[in-house]
Amino acid sequence: MRRMDIAAGIFLLLCSALVALGTRHLPYWADFAPGPAFASIWVAIAGFMIGAALVVQAVRRKTDTPVEWPDRAGARQVLLGIGTLWLLLILMPLLGTAVSGLIFVVLFLLVVARRPIVPSLITSVVTVALIEGVFGLWLNVDLPKGLVGF
Repeated sequence: MRRMDIAAGIFLLLCSALVALGTRHLPYWADFAPGPAFASIWVAIAGFMIGAALVVQAVRRKTDTPVEWPDRAGARQVLLGIGTLWLLLILMPLLGTAVSGLIFVVLFLLVVARRPIVPSLITSVVTVALIEGVFGLWLNVDLPKGLVGF
């Protein structure tokens, strides 16, 4: 587990560096609202801190326990979670933030997490409404609108 934690921490450090380098040309602040680089910079900072903490913690650890890989059901959930994230990335430019976000949250709660239908639908609508309300209306962030216009 120690070597796996070190590898995961280094991978997270590299991904954080790529995010910071890839978004360095974008404005951090645009007019009176956060710019396109605002979230990515904070995600890179958080990723760097978590990656560094993971590496330091693993190096300082004296014992080494074996890696616990997920069983078949856990692996299924991981793969479905990755698939729904990819679907969100594909649908976002086509359907916009609201519709693709709603599809993502509904699929994630119903298919990946296997939660009950009614609370999942309510949670999905509330989540998308909060995202649109905070970023679209309050902060005036130009969220992707897609072909449907919202």
